[in-house]
Amino acid sequence: MTVIHQWIQQVSPCVIIVLMMTTTTSHSGGSTGESKPSARVPLCDRRTLKEQYGVTEEFGFASESPLLPLLDHNKLGSSAEWEAAHMFLAYITQAYVWQDGDEGIPEVLPEAVAVPYHAVSGHLGIPASMTYFDNALVNWKWKDEEQRHCGPENLETVLTLAGGREEQWFFLVSVMIEAECGPALCAIVDAQQAVFDGDDTKLEEALIVIEGAVLKMVKQFKRMGDGLTPETFHNLISPTISGSEAPAFRAKGLTGLIYEGVSDEPLVLRGSSGITNSILPSLDAALGINHRRSDVVHLGDFAECMPGKHAAFVSAVARGPSIRNYVESLPGSNVQVNYIKCLKAVQFFRDFHLQVVTRYAIIPSKKPIQSTRKYTGTGVKDLVFLKGMRDNTIRARFDKSTSPKSNRKSPQTTGHKPGNGVILATVGICAVAILLYHKFERVSLSQAE
Repeated sequence: MTVIHQWIQQVSPCVIIVLMMTTTTSHSGGSTGESKPSARVPLCDRRTLKEQYGVTEEFGFASESPLLPLLDHNKLGSSAEWEAAHMFLAYITQAYVWQDGDEGIPEVLPEAVAVPYHAVSGHLGIPASMTYFDNALVNWKWKDEEQRHCGPENLETVLTLAGGREEQWFFLVSVMIEAECGPALCAIVDAQQAVFDGDDTKLEEALIVIEGAVLKMVKQFKRMGDGLTPETFHNLISPTISGSEAPAFRAKGLTGLIYEGVSDEPLVLRGSSGITNSILPSLDAALGINHRRSDVVHLGDFAECMPGKHAAFVSAVARGPSIRNYVESLPGSNVQVNYIKCLKAVQFFRDFHLQVVTRYAIIPSKKPIQSTRKYTGTGVKDLVFLKGMRDNTIRARFDKSTSPKSNRKSPQTTGHKPGNGVILATVGICAVAILLYHKFERVSLSQAE
């Protein structure tokens, strides 16, 4: 972190001048033992005035370089330093973009930040934008490292944008969810090895671990409401972590930011979203949950926000032995029963995610905005995407009666033309969003208890 600290010092240069006389001076006129004036030496040579005291003839005590100097990313060493650098640069960029609200969005990101930001991002394999990686994966620290208990009482964020405990809570809940997922990720490796070895017992054990971990993730997700209100998230937090997809950019005719020293054309500034986590893609790859082509396109965009190593893990799991194909050949077995429990747990997580998005994004967007920001954050587009992910999880179950479309009537049966069906589907999605909100507090989480 030494390099990062040096960077912060460069961001806010401060000249500290201390002038002390080494002799005693008396104004009483008598002999007090002080050196005679003629014995005193000059303060320093003018040629060394700047080096010794930070004084120049042109600027006096003021810094000659008030602007941030070009940060040298080549001095970064360990993985932790590269990751911390990306986090600091992401927060500097977001603060620079949104500091003056919607009306003050800049067109250019200064070279001093843009060049190292782009270089560090390339090294880590993620965009030069604030991502879930910056807010959740690296933006935390222990209060008591010896205790190493991953709970809110022992965690705190490194950085915030809007500030306040609620913003910290929003990010820390994601950290706690990630921690609960650890055993599931390791169990995925065990499960694929068991499939390769044809070991039903080991596979069943691994599936039990995966199910239990996912249900614990839901329990942590449920804690979001303990420390964050929908109003604070929607009006204060969401605008500061948004990117060039925000209406404020479109209102000014901007498609992104020009990264000075990197590109003369605007580059997309992505916003941070929990949807881009690596957990669910890993579970989808392991359990053989296939998604529709339209959803796959969005997933490809989200994969670009994953750190290179995390995306490589998802790809490796997808190429590994198929748990689903193996389980499908064992109808009625305990292995298949536990596999379906895993699918239900993932569905349960996605159900709850839909409720959270509805409560924290959809419903507040219908109310008068209490801040000066106009950005409405996550919206119906994300809700539709998440609903598609949930439905695809249901389709992965072997019981065909669980298909989300099994009880729907076709347009021909209802007497509507296909065009009207599309309209009704859109209205239905909005209705579902409202119903989910009203059911939010009543949803039973007994499976996660």
